[in-house]
Amino acid sequence: MEHHIRLILLTGMDGTGILFEPLLNLIPHNVECEVYPLQKFESHSPVEQAHELANYLGNEEVIIFAESFSGLIAYELCKLKVTNIKHIIFAAAFLERPSFLSKLSFLLPLNIIRKKLIPAALLSYLLFGSFQRPELVHLFYKSFNEVSNRTLRSRLHIISTFSNVTTNIEIPATYIRAKKDFLVSKNCIQKFEKVFKHLNIIHLDGGHFIAQSNAKECWLSIERQL
Repeated sequence: MEHHIRLILLTGMDGTGILFEPLLNLIPHNVECEVYPLQKFESHSPVEQAHELANYLGNEEVIIFAESFSGLIAYELCKLKVTNIKHIIFAAAFLERPSFLSKLSFLLPLNIIRKKLIPAALLSYLLFGSFQRPELVHLFYKSFNEVSNRTLRSRLHIISTFSNVTTNIEIPATYIRAKKDFLVSKNCIQKFEKVFKHLNIIHLDGGHFIAQSNAKECWLSIERQL
Protein backbone atom coordinates (compact mmCIF):
# COMPACT_ATOMS: atom_id res chain seq x y z
CA MET A 1 0.00 0.00 0.00
CA GLU A 2 1.33 3.42 -1.00
CA HIS A 3 0.74 5.63 1.99
CA HIS A 4 2.12 8.81 0.44
CA ILE A 5 -1.22 9.29 -1.35
CA ARG A 6 -3.45 11.32 0.95
CA LEU A 7 -7.10 10.50 1.51
CA ILE A 8 -9.51 13.44 1.60
CA LEU A 9 -12.99 12.84 3.03
CA LEU A 10 -15.65 15.29 1.83
CA THR A 11 -18.74 15.34 4.02
CA GLY A 12 -22.43 14.91 3.37
CA MET A 13 -25.00 17.69 3.71
CA ASP A 14 -24.44 18.20 7.45
CA GLY A 15 -20.94 19.34 6.56
CA THR A 16 -19.45 18.68 9.99
CA GLY A 17 -17.46 15.49 9.52
CA ILE A 18 -18.88 14.08 12.75
CA LEU A 19 -20.62 11.29 10.86
CA PHE A 20 -17.29 9.99 9.57
CA GLU A 21 -16.48 8.60 13.01
CA PRO A 22 -17.31 4.93 12.16
CA LEU A 23 -15.15 5.13 9.03
CA LEU A 24 -12.27 6.95 10.73
CA ASN A 25 -12.18 4.25 13.40
CA LEU A 26 -11.28 1.73 10.69
CA ILE A 27 -8.58 3.72 8.90
CA PRO A 28 -5.06 2.67 10.00
CA HIS A 29 -2.85 5.35 11.54
CA ASN A 30 -0.30 5.00 8.75
CA VAL A 31 -2.83 6.21 6.17
CA GLU A 32 -2.71 9.97 5.80
CA CYS A 33 -6.31 11.07 5.99
CA GLU A 34 -8.10 14.41 6.35
CA VAL A 35 -11.75 15.29 6.80
CA TYR A 36 -12.57 18.45 4.86
CA PRO A 37 -15.83 19.85 6.35
CA LEU A 38 -18.14 22.10 4.36
CA GLN A 39 -17.67 24.84 6.95
CA LYS A 40 -14.09 25.17 5.75
CA PHE A 41 -15.25 26.56 2.40
CA GLU A 42 -15.76 30.30 2.03
CA SER A 43 -18.24 29.85 -0.81
CA HIS A 44 -21.57 27.99 -0.85
CA SER A 45 -21.41 27.18 -4.56
CA PRO A 46 -20.04 23.74 -5.57
CA VAL A 47 -18.25 25.38 -8.51
CA GLU A 48 -16.43 27.86 -6.29
CA GLN A 49 -15.87 25.26 -3.59
CA ALA A 50 -14.13 23.07 -6.17
CA HIS A 51 -11.75 25.94 -6.99
CA GLU A 52 -11.04 26.44 -3.28
CA LEU A 53 -10.32 22.75 -2.82
CA ALA A 54 -8.07 22.60 -5.89
CA ASN A 55 -6.02 25.49 -4.53
CA TYR A 56 -5.82 23.82 -1.13
CA LEU A 57 -4.64 20.49 -2.55
CA GLY A 58 -1.98 21.99 -4.77
CA ASN A 59 0.08 19.26 -6.45
CA GLU A 60 -0.33 16.64 -3.76
CA GLU A 61 -1.53 13.21 -4.90
CA VAL A 62 -4.91 12.48 -3.36
CA ILE A 63 -7.85 10.14 -3.36
CA ILE A 64 -11.21 11.82 -2.77
CA PHE A 65 -14.06 10.18 -0.88
CA ALA A 66 -17.16 12.27 -1.53
CA GLU A 67 -20.25 11.50 0.53
CA SER A 68 -23.74 12.43 -0.70
CA PHE A 69 -23.89 16.25 -1.12
CA SER A 70 -20.13 16.56 -1.66
CA GLY A 71 -20.40 14.55 -4.85
CA LEU A 72 -21.37 17.86 -6.48
CA ILE A 73 -18.12 19.45 -5.32
CA ALA A 74 -16.06 16.43 -6.38
CA TYR A 75 -17.57 16.51 -9.87
CA GLU A 76 -16.78 20.20 -10.26
CA LEU A 77 -13.26 19.47 -9.05
CA CYS A 78 -12.88 16.86 -11.79
CA LYS A 79 -13.92 19.42 -14.41
CA LEU A 80 -10.93 21.55 -13.43
CA LYS A 81 -8.69 18.78 -14.81
CA VAL A 82 -6.73 18.51 -11.58
CA THR A 83 -4.07 15.93 -12.47
CA ASN A 84 -3.13 14.94 -8.92
CA ILE A 85 -6.48 13.25 -8.18
CA LYS A 86 -5.81 9.54 -8.55
CA HIS A 87 -9.32 8.27 -7.82
CA ILE A 88 -12.68 9.58 -6.65
CA ILE A 89 -15.07 7.47 -4.60
CA PHE A 90 -18.67 8.67 -4.57
CA ALA A 91 -20.78 7.35 -1.68
CA ALA A 92 -24.56 7.62 -2.21
CA ALA A 93 -23.94 10.77 -4.26
CA PHE A 94 -25.98 12.45 -7.00
CA LEU A 95 -25.39 14.83 -9.89
CA GLU A 96 -28.96 15.76 -10.70
CA ARG A 97 -32.21 16.77 -9.09
CA PRO A 98 -34.47 13.66 -9.15
CA SER A 99 -33.92 12.50 -5.62
CA PHE A 100 -36.25 12.20 -2.68
CA LEU A 101 -33.98 14.64 -0.87
CA SER A 102 -34.41 17.44 -3.40
CA LYS A 103 -38.15 16.95 -3.88
CA LEU A 104 -38.65 17.56 -0.18
CA SER A 105 -36.33 20.55 -0.09
CA PHE A 106 -39.03 22.86 1.28
CA LEU A 107 -41.09 20.23 3.05
CA LEU A 108 -38.41 18.43 5.02
CA PRO A 109 -39.51 18.68 8.66
CA LEU A 110 -36.23 19.90 10.09
CA ASN A 111 -37.73 21.09 13.37
CA ILE A 112 -39.60 17.82 13.85
CA ILE A 113 -36.30 15.99 13.39
CA ARG A 114 -34.58 18.34 15.84
CA LYS A 115 -37.24 17.73 18.48
CA LYS A 116 -36.75 13.98 18.03
CA LEU A 117 -40.42 13.46 17.26
CA ILE A 118 -39.60 10.82 14.66
CA PRO A 119 -39.24 7.39 16.33
CA ALA A 120 -35.57 6.47 16.55
CA ALA A 121 -36.18 3.06 14.95
CA LEU A 122 -37.91 4.64 11.95
CA LEU A 123 -35.19 7.26 11.52
CA SER A 124 -32.61 4.49 11.80
CA TYR A 125 -34.29 2.56 9.00
CA LEU A 126 -34.70 5.57 6.70
CA LEU A 127 -31.09 6.72 7.11
CA PHE A 128 -29.12 3.56 7.88
CA GLY A 129 -31.24 0.78 6.40
CA SER A 130 -31.84 -0.95 9.73
CA PHE A 131 -34.22 -0.40 12.66
CA GLN A 132 -31.46 -1.34 15.11
CA ARG A 133 -28.73 1.30 14.76
CA PRO A 134 -29.29 3.54 17.82
CA GLU A 135 -25.58 4.44 18.01
CA LEU A 136 -25.75 5.85 14.47
CA VAL A 137 -28.97 7.74 15.19
CA HIS A 138 -27.18 9.33 18.16
CA LEU A 139 -24.29 10.31 15.88
CA PHE A 140 -26.74 11.72 13.35
CA TYR A 141 -28.36 13.97 15.96
CA LYS A 142 -24.96 15.07 17.21
CA SER A 143 -24.06 16.17 13.69
CA PHE A 144 -27.51 17.55 12.82
CA ASN A 145 -27.55 19.82 15.86
CA GLU A 146 -24.31 21.48 14.73
CA VAL A 147 -25.98 22.89 11.60
CA SER A 148 -28.70 25.51 11.32
CA ASN A 149 -31.95 25.02 9.39
CA ARG A 150 -30.95 27.96 7.19
CA THR A 151 -27.70 26.26 6.18
CA LEU A 152 -29.42 22.93 5.53
CA ARG A 153 -32.14 24.55 3.41
CA SER A 154 -29.48 26.44 1.45
CA ARG A 155 -27.76 23.15 0.63
CA LEU A 156 -31.09 21.54 -0.27
CA HIS A 157 -31.67 24.44 -2.66
CA ILE A 158 -28.28 23.81 -4.29
CA ILE A 159 -29.26 20.16 -4.78
CA SER A 160 -32.57 21.12 -6.38
CA THR A 161 -30.99 23.56 -8.85
CA PHE A 162 -27.74 21.77 -9.74
CA SER A 163 -27.54 21.12 -13.49
CA ASN A 164 -25.32 21.22 -16.57
CA VAL A 165 -23.65 17.88 -15.88
CA THR A 166 -22.25 17.20 -19.33
CA THR A 167 -18.44 17.27 -19.08
CA ASN A 168 -16.82 13.87 -19.57
CA ILE A 169 -14.33 12.94 -16.88
CA GLU A 170 -11.21 10.80 -17.35
CA ILE A 171 -10.35 10.41 -13.67
CA PRO A 172 -11.05 6.85 -12.46
CA ALA A 173 -14.02 6.71 -10.13
CA THR A 174 -16.01 4.35 -7.94
CA TYR A 175 -19.68 4.77 -7.11
CA ILE A 176 -20.88 3.15 -3.88
CA ARG A 177 -24.60 2.49 -4.10
CA ALA A 178 -26.44 1.69 -0.86
CA LYS A 179 -29.01 -1.07 -1.37
CA LYS A 180 -31.47 0.63 1.00
CA ASP A 181 -30.96 4.23 -0.07
CA PHE A 182 -34.37 5.87 0.41
CA LEU A 183 -33.11 9.40 -0.21
CA VAL A 184 -31.41 9.13 -3.60
CA SER A 185 -32.97 7.57 -6.67
CA LYS A 186 -31.36 4.50 -8.22
CA ASN A 187 -31.43 6.36 -11.52
CA CYS A 188 -28.81 8.81 -10.25
CA ILE A 189 -26.12 6.29 -11.15
CA GLN A 190 -26.97 6.76 -14.84
CA LYS A 191 -25.61 10.30 -14.82
CA PHE A 192 -22.31 9.08 -13.36
CA GLU A 193 -22.14 6.36 -16.02
CA LYS A 194 -22.56 8.99 -18.74
CA VAL A 195 -19.85 11.40 -17.60
CA PHE A 196 -17.22 9.15 -15.96
CA LYS A 197 -15.39 7.12 -18.58
CA HIS A 198 -13.76 4.83 -16.01
CA LEU A 199 -16.43 4.05 -13.43
CA ASN A 200 -16.73 1.07 -11.12
CA ILE A 201 -20.07 0.57 -9.33
CA ILE A 202 -20.24 -1.20 -5.98
CA HIS A 203 -23.53 -2.21 -4.32
CA LEU A 204 -23.34 -2.42 -0.53
CA ASP A 205 -25.82 -3.38 2.15
CA GLY A 206 -26.88 -0.33 4.13
CA GLY A 207 -28.84 2.90 4.02
CA HIS A 208 -28.16 6.27 2.39
CA PHE A 209 -25.59 6.98 5.10
CA ILE A 210 -23.52 4.12 3.75
CA ALA A 211 -20.18 5.24 5.23
CA GLN A 212 -21.85 4.85 8.60
CA SER A 213 -24.15 1.86 8.08
CA ASN A 214 -21.46 -0.17 6.32
CA ALA A 215 -18.20 1.52 7.27
CA LYS A 216 -16.15 -1.67 6.93
CA GLU A 217 -17.00 -2.26 3.26
CA CYS A 218 -16.61 1.44 2.49
CA TRP A 219 -13.13 1.37 3.97
CA LEU A 220 -12.24 -1.73 1.93
CA SER A 221 -13.39 0.11 -1.20
CA ILE A 222 -11.11 3.01 -0.32
CA GLU A 223 -8.18 0.76 0.63
CA ARG A 224 -8.20 -0.87 -2.83
CA GLN A 225 -7.33 2.51 -4.35
CA LEU A 226 -4.50 3.47 -1.97
